[in-house]
Amino acid sequence: MAINRMIEMAVIALAFGQPIGLASCSSSNEVAAGPTAGKETRQIVDAMIEAHGGFDAWSSAPTVSFESRFLPPGATSTLVSREVIEQGTRRAYIDYPGSEMRVAWDGERAWSEEWSGPFPPRFMALLNYYFLNLPWLTQDPGVFLGDPETARLWDDPTEYVTIKMTFGEGVGDTPDDYYVLYINPTTHLLKACKYIVTYSGILPEGVESTPDNIFVYEEFTTVNGLTVPTRCGIYELDQTPYASSEIVNWSFSKPFDSSRMIMPEGGVVDTSKR
Repeated sequence: MAINRMIEMAVIALAFGQPIGLASCSSSNEVAAGPTAGKETRQIVDAMIEAHGGFDAWSSAPTVSFESRFLPPGATSTLVSREVIEQGTRRAYIDYPGSEMRVAWDGERAWSEEWSGPFPPRFMALLNYYFLNLPWLTQDPGVFLGDPETARLWDDPTEYVTIKMTFGEGVGDTPDDYYVLYINPTTHLLKACKYIVTYSGILPEGVESTPDNIFVYEEFTTVNGLTVPTRCGIYELDQTPYASSEIVNWSFSKPFDSSRMIMPEGGVVDTSKR
C-alpha cells in the first residue's frame, strides 16, 4: 500500500474513527503552569500525572521521541513515523521510513519535503505527540478541566472518573476540540479519551467536527520513570475497533537536531486553513 494512502487512512482513523485530527495543540512557544480547574478536579488530575511519573520529570526532559507503527483500517502493513519533539518550544520533526517524506514544525510554521500525504503537514506535526502525552498536556495554558463524573467503557466493569478537557478561545489551531479523559480510580492511569477534532483544513465542506471516537491506552511501559503507552486502539462509540497503534523506542533524552528547523531548498510551507 502506498505510503500516502496509508497516511490518509491513519489520519481518518484518528480523526473520524469511521469515515476525519489535530488535537488542540498549542502553537505557542510558551508553556505556562496550570489549567483552569476546580479543587476536586485538580486533585484527580494531579494524581493521574503522578501515576504517569510526575510533571517535573516530563517537562524537564529535553525531548520526547518515539516511533509509531500505526495499522490503519483494512491495511496489512503499518505506517511508521519517527518523531522528535523538543519540550518547551514544542518544535518537532518527523521522518517516514520507506519514503523521502519529512515534516518539520518550528513553533510558528510547518513545512515538508517530498510530501505526498493527503493531509496538511501542520496538522500532522504534533498529532501523535498530543494523544500520547495527554496526561501532562492537561497542564497547558488555556486548558479548562471540568468537574469529575463517572462512566464505564463498554463491558469493562470499572467506573472510570471522567473529566472533560476543553480550551480557551484562540488556544492552538483548534480550540473547539475537546477530550473526555477516562481515569482509572485505582491506578490513576489514563485509560482512554473520547474526543472530537475541528481542524477545518481536513474536514469536508460544511462539517464542523468529527464524530466522537474513543482512543484507548491498552498497554504501558515505564521509561526514565515516566509511564507511557505502547499499544493503543481507536474505537467507534459502539466499541467497533477501527485502528491500532504500537509505540516503540520511547526516549526522553534524544538530542534535538536544530538543523532540521532550517527549511531546505525545495521545502514547502504549509498554508492550510485551520
